[in-house]
Amino acid sequence: MKGILINPFDTTITEVDYTGNYKEIYALTDCTTFDCVRIYETQDMYIDDEGLLKNNQMYFTMNDRVYAGKGLLLSHDDEGETIGTNLDLQMVQDMVEWLPEGHKEEPYMEFITL
Repeated sequence: MKGILINPFDTTITEVDYTGNYKEIYALTDCTTFDCVRIYETQDMYIDDEGLLKNNQMYFTMNDRVYAGKGLLLSHDDEGETIGTNLDLQMVQDMVEWLPEGHKEEPYMEFITL
């Protein structure tokens, strides 16, 4: 199935083939834990869950949100199963902005007192 890989380290956005094996997400995003964030109603992006904690990180923005490390765009169906994205490469290229080397984002933590 079609995925789109956003790589801020070499500032490329490329189509990739994703077989559906979740272990591929680790390899494609170069991470040991990943998170899934909703981009649009049925469009998802898999990102490094520890991306904000890493040194020498690179960042990009998409839809006015900042992301750390590589992102893999896929989609999901009505049952929540992962399927290929229907976004085209040019659309994603138009949505992504690269942040400069040296940019740093701090993890957001909110503590609630009970």
